Amino acid sequence: MSPQDIVEALEGRGWKAKVLKQSDLAQPSVKVDDAGLFKCVDGRKSDHSAMNGPKTLGGVYALVAARKQRDLGSLKEAVDEVKKAGFAPSVHGDEGSHEMGCGFFKLWSTGQLDDLDPPEYSAKEGREAVQDAGGAYETLEGKHSESCVLINLVEGTTYEPQNDQSFVVDAWITSTFDLDVPAYLTRAAETVEKLDGPKVAKIIVAG
Repeated sequence: MSPQDIVEALEGRGWKAKVLKQSDLAQPSVKVDDAGLFKCVDGRKSDHSAMNGPKTLGGVYALVAARKQRDLGSLKEAVDEVKKAGFAPSVHGDEGSHEMGCGFFKLWSTGQLDDLDPPEYSAKEGREAVQDAGGAYETLEGKHSESCVLINLVEGTTYEPQNDQSFVVDAWITSTFDLDVPAYLTRAAETVEKLDGPKVAKIIVAG
């Protein structure tokens, strides 16, 4: 799926979208490493310091949801898979809603995502399973104020949360974990839409 294909798909959903080079952004990208959290696309600040990891839909939940796996065993296996890939697996909550502070998991667990049955576990059970398998839990701070969605196609890079919030979707992880690219990006767009987020996207390419 080319960057222009992504633009056209989003515009077909009523979004504003454009392709930009990394150098076009005021915010520099950072290299991911094995200490950085494999974390949610949520743009809010965290109580965890390791923000130089890939940003995905709900952190580890991205993998099991994309594969329509609903059991705790699969969630624990996904934690191991993320660790073997060289990242620090995580899920999150926030200061107000605790474990249910993850918008993606809330939509999934309440049956609000198209063609995706809810998981067979609660947010609390999911958190405990991830931690038991060696993953992390982070608590995000404050309220959402994202003004756009960054769809990052540059492998091995990400963007850290800023005061000027953006949702960060590191779409290159689809190749790392053998996920269907159009389906994953459609789910990302659906998630932002159902959370009343900004229908404005910047598709980031190298340069």
